[in-house]
Amino acid sequence: MTVLITRGWPGAEHTSKGLRNMGIDPIICPVLDVNFRAAIDVDLSDVQALAFTSTNGVRAWGPRRPEREFPVFAVGDSTAEAAREIGFRKVQSANGDAVKLAALIKKKLKPKRGSILHVRGIHTAGDLAGELREAGFTVREAIGYGTVPVDMLSEEAIAAIVSGAPVQVLIHSRRGAKTFLDLVKRFGVHRWLENVSAYGISANALKPLEHAGFSGLYAAPEPNEAALLKLLDQPVDLVSSRDAS
Repeated sequence: MTVLITRGWPGAEHTSKGLRNMGIDPIICPVLDVNFRAAIDVDLSDVQALAFTSTNGVRAWGPRRPEREFPVFAVGDSTAEAAREIGFRKVQSANGDAVKLAALIKKKLKPKRGSILHVRGIHTAGDLAGELREAGFTVREAIGYGTVPVDMLSEEAIAAIVSGAPVQVLIHSRRGAKTFLDLVKRFGVHRWLENVSAYGISANALKPLEHAGFSGLYAAPEPNEAALLKLLDQPVDLVSSRDAS
């Protein structure tokens, strides 16, 4: 099985470890570079909790801010684990997306007790702030990192696609999907997409790939890494497919 990992570092390494535990040696070809900001300058005096919608948000916070006493609400288990690893002790996982994270925060916290600080990237999936503000919460946002599209598709990835053998590509974000497709077209390998299946962490992440000629698009039933990798270990007829042809 040939599997391409398109997410940026260091998340790509985490995904790679998961695949190797399954006996799959992947091709790592990040299509987005993650650039962390030099500092996160924010006043925490009115903050009652921190919200992280990605592991990169946690990685941005870790070496730049010393505070670890705040309760943390994480979008998923990987993000929650990353928060615990850098020293946060009160961590809860929504095990889902921004909508589920907002629901968890609304269930556990009260707006009058203080604002929620959302530590995020320049681009983010979902609208956590909007969901919480509709419920009366004050939400502050701290930008900790940004992602930049790369301008090259690795030679190893190109060789795998044009080989004619089946290829599975893992998609972790809508922006990553669009960038991957742009690169495939730029390097002229879109003619071989009929042999390529895309596996997305959510149906929304796969949207840019619809009608692009992939042999199939398969969305994880839950928006997390474990569910995504499990797709590769299941027969195709048990996976929800979105044929892009």
